[in-house]
Amino acid sequence: MTHLRVLATLLLRLAAGAAAATTASSSSPQQPLRVVPGAPAVAKPVYRKLQRGEERVEGLLQRVECPRGRAVTFVVKLPDRVVKYQAPRLDVVDYIAYTPDFKGPMSCGGRMGGDPVYLTWKTVGTAPTVVAVEFLPKK
Repeated sequence: MTHLRVLATLLLRLAAGAAAATTASSSSPQQPLRVVPGAPAVAKPVYRKLQRGEERVEGLLQRVECPRGRAVTFVVKLPDRVVKYQAPRLDVVDYIAYTPDFKGPMSCGGRMGGDPVYLTWKTVGTAPTVVAVEFLPKK
């Protein structure tokens, strides 16, 4: 996915979240939308919804290994262990950025310090296969 497509996806999701918030506030008079003059705007990411059969982990993406002629491996540090997930190719994974720190396009190699991500996968045949990587804001 190109850098522009990642940014477009992010903008569409933010707009959808704003529209949902407006709809929710207009249908529920007990929860009006509050605007504080002079307060900074707050953007709330709308994360990718899990599809049937998908699972998600949250961790630090430490490395993307791209051996020639073989599956791509995403190395993710979870709180209690390091796990490897695979995809057939780098370009079949959906990359979504919720932070300006992600500088696309996605590439192979180490990720200095690791990037906080949601990694979504599903079982294809007998192997877990990466579907999406969402780059999260640093905490």
